[in-house]
Amino acid sequence: MSEIKFELKPFTTKQESGRKGLVEPYGEVSLGYARKKWSTSTANPIELRLHGANMPDATYTSLGAHRPTLKNPHLLLDSTPVELSFKSRAFRKKDRVLRLSWLDRTYDYTVTGVNKGSVLRRPGVEVSIDRKKNSSGKGLSSWGTATRESDAIDLALAIIFEEVDTMDLTTYAATLEVINKAITPRRHEPMD
Repeated sequence: MSEIKFELKPFTTKQESGRKGLVEPYGEVSLGYARKKWSTSTANPIELRLHGANMPDATYTSLGAHRPTLKNPHLLLDSTPVELSFKSRAFRKKDRVLRLSWLDRTYDYTVTGVNKGSVLRRPGVEVSIDRKKNSSGKGLSSWGTATRESDAIDLALAIIFEEVDTMDLTTYAATLEVINKAITPRRHEPMD
């Protein structure tokens, strides 16, 4: 086997939204978070969990109105924190990278566009995921390809971000932020 290939299909129930599918040789994987009533508040914590009999336990918590985001993130992998760092003021695509550190491993996570796909890399390993129509023709599935040197840790880290709003990693988001700052007047505090 030269590569690991998988498809994660979207699902929605009354209680939960997420993705699930078969990731050979690790078995069935489910990724989901509790659905909330419609709100514009981004101060609510949202917990995203990865389940799979042969996958490490992964829990991602962040602030968000409807789904997990990159705002105030906290990621645990097998009860060990994953350090996340991101230069939110970077403008060039190559600089808008999410860096992950877990034990002795370091990763770079990049997106290929808004809801288009992503790539997780560490030396000698790459997991790429593209968003395309799913095999049943309803919605967009996450189609993954991983190098054969990839293990369950690599796959879990790549998969967990499939339900996280990663738009902040795109140059589109950087452009919107610059435009917003340019057209939004600054508030000046009154002097005593």
